[in-house]
Amino acid sequence: MILAAGTGTRLLPLTNLRPKPLFPIYNISLVTLIITQLKGIGVKDIIINTHHLHQQISDYLRENPPADVSITLSHEPSLLGTGGGIKNVEYFWDDQPFIVVNGDSIHTIDLDAAYHYHLTSGNLATLVLHTCPRYHLVEIDQEKSIVGIRGERVKETSTPTCLRAFTGIHIISPLLLREIPSHCSRDIITIYLNLIAQGMKVCGYHVENHYWCDIGTPEDYHHIHSDIFHHKIPLMRDTLSMANQREFIAIGKGTLLEGYVSVGSHTSIGKNCIIRNSIIWDEVEVSDNLTIEDCIIGDRIKVNHSLKGKVVVE
Repeated sequence: MILAAGTGTRLLPLTNLRPKPLFPIYNISLVTLIITQLKGIGVKDIIINTHHLHQQISDYLRENPPADVSITLSHEPSLLGTGGGIKNVEYFWDDQPFIVVNGDSIHTIDLDAAYHYHLTSGNLATLVLHTCPRYHLVEIDQEKSIVGIRGERVKETSTPTCLRAFTGIHIISPLLLREIPSHCSRDIITIYLNLIAQGMKVCGYHVENHYWCDIGTPEDYHHIHSDIFHHKIPLMRDTLSMANQREFIAIGKGTLLEGYVSVGSHTSIGKNCIIRNSIIWDEVEVSDNLTIEDCIIGDRIKVNHSLKGKVVVE
């Protein structure tokens, strides 16, 4: 399951134009990258919950159906939260553990290894954890048991504890679905805390030596492009060459593209421009003799003056 229903408030005003799963990463949609990664470990059936700008996601997947995988959409007229969203598609699951991932992050974590760990662990749920101080909210003991989340300790332990970050990747056994109320909004973290307090086995699986980026802010969105440009993401070595296959791009004489630059389709850039470390979406028009640096330019914008460090949607 790809969780894709969120409104993306930290990425406003960009999320007024597109839902986060349709943000382009070097002109390739985030949801396409996530689906491709899941296919790589043998996933054949994916369900995606939607809410914010849901029709865009539906239209995109209808017009760009991924090969060799079945996609089901679950529209939520009202947000159900992570737990409620998972429960809402209970019909989709069989009797095997399933993977849930966020629709707004890119990583090189070995999902196959995490899944097989869960199969042998006896866990009701396994949360993939890592070291990322910015998001250190999960407290675990030396047995990998989760004893608290978000500062709420719900289980005592005799061993020392440490904090780790949740990657947004869960492996969940179907039995857990019984513990989620139907037809209401629920945060899955609250469900996990309740289960841990009852003595249920909800544990962490710690990963290292990987790349992970949550695209939660404009700064993060820039960061992922920079990291790809500087070849810091082994999983995505071919992304730049794929992105260079742009459709209907017009770049004027004397214009320079410097650093990480992503240019969307049906976009024209005038003569003698400098585009530096910037992300430009579709159907953008940039006039002659301009410099655009450290910017994100949304769809269908006409740029008539130089810009630095801006997010432009109108």
